[in-house]
Amino acid sequence: MIKISATKLRNNLFEYLDAAAKGETIIIQRNNKEVARLVSAKYINWRDKMTIKPKLLVSPEELIKPIEDIWENDA
Repeated sequence: MIKISATKLRNNLFEYLDAAAKGETIIIQRNNKEVARLVSAKYINWRDKMTIKPKLLVSPEELIKPIEDIWENDA
């Protein structure tokens, strides 16, 4: 995310349009207050931008297994 003034956007419009096309969000400010956001028109899959891949520390079966202490058995 890039924060810029409206004047800086005007002076470097094509640079920021290229950044937005690559998926960057441009926050446009006037008097240090956000007035607009420039985002890509195409859908960017956020999963493709992730640099750290999450890892499970337990098996998938262990992850979804009910916790015995808090589940009540109505049988």
